[in-house]
Amino acid sequence: MPNVMVRGLVIRLKLTTAQITLGEFWGAVARLGGFIGRKSDGQPGWQTLWRDWSRLQDLCWRVGAGGS
Repeated sequence: MPNVMVRGLVIRLKLTTAQITLGEFWGAVARLGGFIGRKSDGQPGWQTLWRDWSRLQDLCWRVGAGGS
């Protein structure tokens, strides 16, 4: 994943480290839209990931443009 996307997730979700696995990355992307990730919830679906992927791209555009 591009560094700006990982950095955007770290800033938005207040993660403690930028060193995350690919599974943690996609879990964090799903959390952008409110996915809770309880034990009984299973994995986020493609619609959730697609919607939140778009949200992450917007967030990274703002970070790259110097927005807050």
